[in-house]
Amino acid sequence: MGLEIVIEAELHPTEDVEKVKNAILNIFPDARLEILAGEIRGISHSVDTLGKILKEMRIRDAARSVFLSNLYDDEIVFSISKQAATVGKVNFSVGNVPLGDIKIIMRGENLREIVDMIAPDTRKLS
Repeated sequence: MGLEIVIEAELHPTEDVEKVKNAILNIFPDARLEILAGEIRGISHSVDTLGKILKEMRIRDAARSVFLSNLYDDEIVFSISKQAATVGKVNFSVGNVPLGDIKIIMRGENLREIVDMIAPDTRKLS
């Protein structure tokens, strides 16, 4: 599908780099990560695990809303909680998060199709 997922997370001096790295890998296991001064950056190409987590947590409609409200031409930009990701969960971040968040930028063509695949509209139409 030509999907590129850019992942960025600020590293606070009190944080364990390996825990932040593992938090990202819990959501994007194929991510190639690079540790820089004060941050971790990475690239992934798969939303399979993210989609499974959204389904297991039963938050696909909420995720769909976040994705579609943050869809700009050829990218979707959103953030998730580092703390939730450390245990393989997804919690969408809004505003300041005490332990920081993981910024995710999905780029590619047919992003609506990807949203439909990982976060289909599950509401029943009357």
